[in-house]
Amino acid sequence: MGLHVFVRCSCMKDGLAAPYPMPELLRFDNDGEPYPDWEKGLSKSQWEAHEEWTVTGCPHERGHLVLKHLGNVGSIAHVRAYIQPLVQTHFPLLMEKVVYSGTHGGDFIPATEVELLLKEVRFLLEGTSDIDVRQFATDMVELCEASLATRNPIVF
Repeated sequence: MGLHVFVRCSCMKDGLAAPYPMPELLRFDNDGEPYPDWEKGLSKSQWEAHEEWTVTGCPHERGHLVLKHLGNVGSIAHVRAYIQPLVQTHFPLLMEKVVYSGTHGGDFIPATEVELLLKEVRFLLEGTSDIDVRQFATDMVELCEASLATRNPIVF
């Protein structure tokens, strides 16, 4: 168990991936993940074609530009304890959206909020010598930069 997080690439949305086998059915959810239009009814072969495309359609593994394991329950608790004294003034978004739990999933940080998160994470990175907190912050910088570049959310 732990905290897994990713940012999808924009290859598929930007038309940089291999052509979608059923372009009239291609849709994207809020995370930037491609899916076929379910309302049209898919045959087994259409579903298989979609699955194949999501695996091989672009050079990024299943469309993940950045995929990270930020830590287990204990290491995320360590980061949370480290930032807790300064949460009100320096790390509100980091606490509220990222380290509030070491195992959360199914949520995301919209790209519109990532610039503020990046400022918090860079401040954390510059202000610590704790090796575990530095690794966490370094990974978060990479995720934030990918989100800003693609305009896709950070997904947990």
